[in-house]
Amino acid sequence: MKTARGWRDAFKVSPDCVSHHAAGSSGITLPTCTAEGQNTCSLFLPGIAVIIQLRTLLTALVTTAAIAACSDGSDGNATLIATHQLQGCADTGTCASNPPLTIGGERPAMVQIPSNYDYNTRYPLVMVLHGRGVDGYIQSAYMGLFPRVDSHQFILLYPDGLSINGRKQWRFTPACCDTQPGEEEDADISDVSYLTGLIEEAAATYSIDAGRIGLIGHSSGGFMSMTMACEASHLVTSVVNLAGSTFVDLQRCQPAAEKVSVLTIHGDLDDTVLYEGIEGVYLSAPAVADRYAMLAGCDTNNPVSLPDFDLVGNLPGAETSRTTWPGCLQGAEVEFWKMNNGPHIPGPWVQEGLDAFVDWMLDHRRD
Repeated sequence: MKTARGWRDAFKVSPDCVSHHAAGSSGITLPTCTAEGQNTCSLFLPGIAVIIQLRTLLTALVTTAAIAACSDGSDGNATLIATHQLQGCADTGTCASNPPLTIGGERPAMVQIPSNYDYNTRYPLVMVLHGRGVDGYIQSAYMGLFPRVDSHQFILLYPDGLSINGRKQWRFTPACCDTQPGEEEDADISDVSYLTGLIEEAAATYSIDAGRIGLIGHSSGGFMSMTMACEASHLVTSVVNLAGSTFVDLQRCQPAAEKVSVLTIHGDLDDTVLYEGIEGVYLSAPAVADRYAMLAGCDTNNPVSLPDFDLVGNLPGAETSRTTWPGCLQGAEVEFWKMNNGPHIPGPWVQEGLDAFVDWMLDHRRD
């Protein structure tokens, strides 16, 4: 197992990335990045086959101090009560028929709504949390979410982390990410507060089903989504955590006022966020799933195996083994999908697998 120092040294990569841009309806220009020793992978988008060095873009996570300090309880918005009920324009009858597609004020986030959006219909909200070095647009494209806004009928919210030293990243606490020693006190930023505010603004702007608010996070976005499952459980109803983890100290998951359905997906050959975790820094992938099964009140002594599933196109057969836990409270569900021989950045995805990500979030409604 790597030491904490080895973990930190593993992520000295080049930040020389070129921003993406939309290239009309015919395609998308994605960023390129260079760094020694980085592998390339295929990124398949609808109608496009693009080879990019996505491993560099999503390589990262946070520093050792970041993960050890994630969610220190200092965020004023972390004091939640289980009786909180998200209210929005769908409750007051004030939703607009043609709402804006940017929210967030001075720190804007982009939104995509179904092409047949009807303000009299309540839609699930899906928020994407990108890995460090990319952005919400690239992450949404990688996960195949844009075409599924119409086919699965949900509202997609894809914010960006703040750019620090040229790389967009999420801030769990002031100690996170690319700050240098001594700078933490001057970087008092809470992305829990920011993301919570975005969810509330989305509900005030779009016709949202408050019982279906899902997060999907990759790598460091997976860490952020798990933090949100603890500190914003009054809003978040389901989480898909791809190749992320969570802090070791259980007490940092406070308060988890409501039960959250959590799907953890991890490749056992992940060399970025290690499948086996790092002692004292972050949990192994199986331990992450077990942790959130416990928090959801599931019977962690009697895990149940589900049929294997074909998730990744370039891995043979049904490579993904699945486990769940019975008896979860408040209708929650927790599953763990292990991608056997899977890397940190799987691809190309099987289309049914991309559907499964979305279906999992939308099927786990909190009443």
